[in-house]
Amino acid sequence: MKSKASNHFPQIKTHDNEPLLFNPILKKRFKNRPEERVRLKWVEYLNHQTDWPKSRLGFEAPVKLQQEKNNLRADLILYSRQMKPEILIECKAESVKLTNAVGEQAARYNQEVGAPYICLTNGITDFWYKVSNNSVSAIEATSGPDFPIKPTKKFSELNRDFNYWQDRGFCAGNFTATDKEMLYKSISHFWSDALDWRQTYLDFSSSPFEFGLQQYYRIPVIDNQQKLAISFIANPAGSTHLIAILNKKGRNHALLAIHLNRLSEDHSNSATLFQSGEMKKIDAGKHFTFFKHGYSEKLIEQLPHYLMRFFV
Repeated sequence: MKSKASNHFPQIKTHDNEPLLFNPILKKRFKNRPEERVRLKWVEYLNHQTDWPKSRLGFEAPVKLQQEKNNLRADLILYSRQMKPEILIECKAESVKLTNAVGEQAARYNQEVGAPYICLTNGITDFWYKVSNNSVSAIEATSGPDFPIKPTKKFSELNRDFNYWQDRGFCAGNFTATDKEMLYKSISHFWSDALDWRQTYLDFSSSPFEFGLQQYYRIPVIDNQQKLAISFIANPAGSTHLIAILNKKGRNHALLAIHLNRLSEDHSNSATLFQSGEMKKIDAGKHFTFFKHGYSEKLIEQLPHYLMRFFV
């Protein structure tokens, strides 16, 4: 089933110009690693949509397996009111396909943990299991009375304002109050279930800008040969960029970065396009009236249409 944490994102703290993942429970920064991103997505879900107490979350609890020389560590354990393991959540990178072999690893961990529920997740898909009488059976995660996690708020009811998205590396910088509201509502709709575009984390090793392009992206398909990777990225120096990467036949063909702070100020030099080995400075306002008419769900849903205009 679709992961409960799929549309949640870890918080980001920058240190020495390096974006690090921030654990709001432990109050610690961590390297931006795939499994850590998935674990913190789950922490965000628990914090924002359930009433599971922070005091009953356990991180990387040591697990000693007889066949292993060293202690292994369980990613996330949710404890009951009696402080007994209730749910073992085993986090895999989003690129890892969840299989029976991966599920068997989680079950091995749970032999020592002893939790009655196991969740195997890659942040996109969750597989749930119940342990009873020394047997493990697959179950559906429901909102029924027997399921241990009780949602207290629907995803659509979350209030994700500018500060929320800024803390997660999607926006930054100065905007008027009207433009700031328009921006955070646009990002919220972009990451809502209203859009069926696939989402993935893209980890680029280099960038032509003073900021990295690593971020969660949505991937709308244009036709059978073209697709876009689209996201909002905050520059640690204090600006917001709408990024679009055009992929043709499996190869990245062009890169567009719209400087949304400049666009909001009608700056003529508000976008950069890398295409066919050349770099162009563009007045994005001629193609894309993002701030002109206020927030519009339709505009976000038609982002691929607007962004493809830059690549012709």
